[in-house]
Amino acid sequence: MITGSKKSNLPPGEVFAQLKTLLASGNFEILEASPEKIEFRHGTYLTSSAPLLPKRGRFRIEPTEQGSKIDFEIEVSGFAKYWILFVGVLFCWLIFPPIFVHRALVHHPHQLIRNLLQAV
Repeated sequence: MITGSKKSNLPPGEVFAQLKTLLASGNFEILEASPEKIEFRHGTYLTSSAPLLPKRGRFRIEPTEQGSKIDFEIEVSGFAKYWILFVGVLFCWLIFPPIFVHRALVHHPHQLIRNLLQAV
C-alpha cells in the first residue's frame, strides 16, 4: 500500500469539498465520505494500460494550525495485483517485466494521487 501526506492552507471543510469534486470529475467512485475521511475506487479490469488498473484508496483530512493535513493510502486491488506480481516473479530473470510491475503497482497509483492533490 502506498501512503503519504500533503499539507494544505485550506480549512478541512474546503479540502473535503474540493476532493469530492476532483474525485467525481476524475471518474472515481466514492465508496464512503465523511468530513474527515473519503474512501474511493478507480479503474477497471477491462483495460490494457497500467494507469487504469483497479485501485482502492482513502483520504484522511485532519485539521492543523495553518490549515489541514491530507493523508492518503492507495493500492492496486483485486486479482490484477496478484496476476501482475505473478508475471513479475515468473519473468524476474528478464529486465523489463519487473520494471513494468513496479510501475504498474507503485508508480502509476502514486502519480494518480500526486496529480489529484496538486489542485488542493
